[in-house]
Amino acid sequence: MFNNRTQFIKDLFGWLSTIEYCWLKAVVPMPEDTPLLSDIDILVRANDIPATLLFVAKHPSVNCCQTTQKNEATYLQISFNDGSDLKLDLLTALVRKQYEYLPEAYVFSNRIWKNGVATYTPQLLLEHALLFNFLNNAGLPSKYVQHFEAKTEAEQASLLAFLNGKYGTAFRSFRQMAHFSISCQQKLETQLLRQAQNAPLRRLRRGGGFAMGRIFSTKTSLPSIITFSGVDGAGKTTLLNDLRTVLTEKLGKEVVVLRHRPSLLPILSAYKHGRQEAEARSIARLPRQGNNDSTLSSLLRFSYYFADFLIGQGYIWLRHTLPGRTVIYDRYYFDFIVDAKRTNISLGEALPKWLYRFVAKPGLNVFLHASPDVIRQRKQEMPTGDIVEMTARYRALFEELGSQYSGHYLSIENHDRRATLDIILTHYFSKNSQITVHQPPSTETRPPSTVNRNPSTVLHPC
Repeated sequence: MFNNRTQFIKDLFGWLSTIEYCWLKAVVPMPEDTPLLSDIDILVRANDIPATLLFVAKHPSVNCCQTTQKNEATYLQISFNDGSDLKLDLLTALVRKQYEYLPEAYVFSNRIWKNGVATYTPQLLLEHALLFNFLNNAGLPSKYVQHFEAKTEAEQASLLAFLNGKYGTAFRSFRQMAHFSISCQQKLETQLLRQAQNAPLRRLRRGGGFAMGRIFSTKTSLPSIITFSGVDGAGKTTLLNDLRTVLTEKLGKEVVVLRHRPSLLPILSAYKHGRQEAEARSIARLPRQGNNDSTLSSLLRFSYYFADFLIGQGYIWLRHTLPGRTVIYDRYYFDFIVDAKRTNISLGEALPKWLYRFVAKPGLNVFLHASPDVIRQRKQEMPTGDIVEMTARYRALFEELGSQYSGHYLSIENHDRRATLDIILTHYFSKNSQITVHQPPSTETRPPSTVNRNPSTVLHPC
């Protein structure tokens, strides 16, 4: 039956043709023939995971996608608009417990193209299926037995000879492989231990990662805290809402939006005006409008708000991050470094910047900027000189922090809403934390496979 699931699979493999990939465990003629209750497993390069996830998130048929990343695998549970669904596993290595049982280079060197789709040779399919299942203390599933028994006698004999010759086994038929045998498992493991990728230290590290993955199997490596910064008129609110829509409606995440800080402690003026009115006054306050010139008063005010970050970040972790929510800050601690006058503080950059080491480091930090003319068309409150100065200071700060701390510190010229969202999503899905400051995005559409070579490329994979 042709439905959203079928169309998505066709589109996915059409898009995958732009990168290097291999369709794994393929026993049906085409990917869209995969049974409803079966996963689709694909081996891809780690650098291509972000663009692949972006393709999924932007596909018009996708209603929701639950994403879980652990070790060398990204698992996607995709729900489509018509109620159909698909389990998609993106693998960057074929690892089971402490063993890398099929090296990536070995798999890609044995790729073949069949019906326009990249998969691997029958020998490698048999090797993969047998190793995967026997390492999991299980026999070869019936679908593989039937698949190989459908081949000619000569082909069957060739496959059995290949496997027995490589691993020292004595299988006489594929049906025999359906029954798990400890002695056969030991022979397979003996051969794996002789391979360089399974040296003792590598197995120890891999085994530890597997154990931690089992303990934290519900966790995801996607950023749990995201911040938006920028001068008024740069488009923070619009892009924040766009990202929140994608995370909630496409990825099924629960999102909490906070303004500037954890706010466990009320704003100082709340003690005079009440919390609700004080917050309204704070929102209405223009940037760089504070009139406090007292160093002592500024130090006391900053100490109060800094205490909110120190205490509040633990609360945010327990209240939101630990249960799996995503927290998005509309402004963050960076304002105390670049625009402290907004909170009526006059201290300079040095002290707040040094104390940032004690503040929770968000996984994704976005600074949006635009030309003064564009910003003043949106909001005319700030003079051109202030816009130029603050933009330069923010960009310099993000470049400096990006070189010191893990996480993404993105400086994006927001002249194209869709392009900006593409860049943010690309880095949201990316595990690479070393990319810091980016040049203004190009409006030219490039193949998605270039995303990690040129992070500011605009993607329109859908």
